[in-house]
Order: sequence, then C-alpha cells, then structure tokens
Amino acid sequence: MKKWIGILFLTVSILSCNHPEKKSGFVPNPTTLEELFRGFNNTELSPDTVNLDKEPIVIVATGHLYPLLKYPLAYNALIETAKEQKPDYFFALGDMVFNNTDAEWDTVFSYLNKLNTRVYFSPGNHDLNYHYERYYGKRDHEIEAEMRFLDKVGYRYKLVKDNLANYVFINANDSVQRILAYINQIKPQLDYNKHLIILSSQSLWINQQQEPGKPHSWVNRPFHRDELLPKIQEFDYLIHGDWAAKFYRGKWKKKKNGYFDVMAVGNKKAGDSLYITRITIYKDTILAKPIMVNIPDKSHWYK
Repeated sequence: MKKWIGILFLTVSILSCNHPEKKSGFVPNPTTLEELFRGFNNTELSPDTVNLDKEPIVIVATGHLYPLLKYPLAYNALIETAKEQKPDYFFALGDMVFNNTDAEWDTVFSYLNKLNTRVYFSPGNHDLNYHYERYYGKRDHEIEAEMRFLDKVGYRYKLVKDNLANYVFINANDSVQRILAYINQIKPQLDYNKHLIILSSQSLWINQQQEPGKPHSWVNRPFHRDELLPKIQEFDYLIHGDWAAKFYRGKWKKKKNGYFDVMAVGNKKAGDSLYITRITIYKDTILAKPIMVNIPDKSHWYK
C-alpha cells in the first residue's frame, strides 16, 4: 500500500512540475475579475533563453504607438527606421492599440512582422482594456478585454534571457502584489552576473497613480511607486514606453545603496516628432540614444 502511495505522490509531483499553471493558480477561462488576476500561465513562467553569442546586442524600444494606426506612411517609416538598426530585439512597451479591437491588433502585427526580429511586449492600459469603457469608470467587459491581449500576445509578464542581460517584462497596470509575486517566482531563473532590466509601459519612478473617484485616472498605475521600488533593489535598469517626449535617461536613488538607471522611450501623439530608441548592450555597460523617424511629406502626421 505504501508503495502505491509513493508512486501516486511521485506521479502528482511530476504532473505539477509539467503544469506550472496549476501550481500558480492560473485560470485559463476566467469568469470573475478575481480569477482573471490569479496566477500566471505557462508562457509567463517559462523564460525565453536566446542564444545570441555576440556583443553588443542591439535593441529597438518604443511605446505609445496607437496614434500611428491612422497614419500608415508614418508607421511604415518607423518600421523602416527600426530595421535600419538591425536589432536583435524590438521591445513594444505598451499602448500599441487604442480600443483593443481585433482589427487594430491585426494592423499592429502586419507592421511588426516586417521587422524580421524577436518582438516582446509589455502591456499598456489601452492594450488590456476597452478604452471607451474604462475612460468612464466602467469595467463590465474587463475580462474579455484582457483575455484578448492574452490571445494576441500570449502573456502579460515575460522573462527573456541572453548572454548579456535578463529582461523582465511586467504589467504595470496590475497590483503591486501581483507584480512582486511574478518577480519572486522567476527570481531563481535570473542570471545575477548579467544586466537586470525591468521593462513596463507606465513609468515606475514617476509618481502617477490612479485616484479613487476619478475614472479618467485609470490610465495611471494602481499603486504608489514606493510600494514597488524598494522591493526590486537587485534590478539595475527601469525602462518604460509611455512617454511624452523623444527620450529620457536619468538616475533614481534606491532605498539602500546605488541608483536605478531609468529610461523613457515612447512617443505621444500625431504632430510630435517621432522617435525610436536604440539600446546597445555591452557586458559592462548599456548605451542608449533616440533616433528620429523621417516621415514622408505625403503623410498627414504633421498636419
């Protein structure tokens, strides 16, 4: 009898290891918001290990691109400018769509597929919600909206590793408890002798958070920056894509010793100058600079 119990226990243990979703409590078809925000799926918990075996590694990063959906010539110009950098990755840091429709996502992927490189996402508020609802404080279809993002992208969180860095993509629209739960789960898989980088849509160091009773503030984080930053001291870099200018890089003091190296790499709206950010990663340092996109005169972007 004890023999069969032992075999049964071993079988259950093996099945649990093969299905991390069950261990994390992930609900594949949620019917409540509580289920929607429970656990992490297999794709989120399984890191992508990219064997580039090169130095430097080149990344093109940007975000807040939904204004380009109405300006195909400008969008094509951005893609061509990105391709000229010959990137190893393209990091799409949030707000790639406006209303989170199938048609918008089809358009986004039709452009990104032209890059012929690895593309990774960090979700923005527009990507996970129906803007026409949340802008007025409604959450009636939030499950449907977030599941659409999961269906299109496959994850809300992601760990990617290569020979020079760890890239941790987080969902800054989430609660700080869920963000920390994810980071704690993937910590054993981080390579601490390489760069440790967190990427998000919303800024983690600018103190913009949602305010109860103000529906329009839903586009901000739901948590105070000091709830998160003191608990991720091991990371070196914080990079976000929801930005109102061409580029920003600076330092943010850690709770203990040292500083976070912070970057903002997104765009804002039609009529503004359009940029991508080229990030060049070496073993001992990271360089970054904005690159302006030359938009054809035939485009109405500046008009």
